[in-house]
Amino acid sequence: MRKISLYVVATFLILTGVGGWIATSTQARVDTPAVAEGIDPSKIMMNAHDLPTEEFSDYTFVFNH
Repeated sequence: MRKISLYVVATFLILTGVGGWIATSTQARVDTPAVAEGIDPSKIMMNAHDLPTEEFSDYTFVFNH
């Protein structure tokens, strides 16, 4: 009898905690703009000029004698 009552109390506390967590979670609603202008990737790639470059030295196959 004691094991069953402990199980019931523990289950009640867990469900109460999860229910409270779900009830208090705030989710901000963001309205989408009425007319959204899409992003065209080809225009971005065509207009990309003078971007910085990075030098990379590959030392994968360096053997010491």
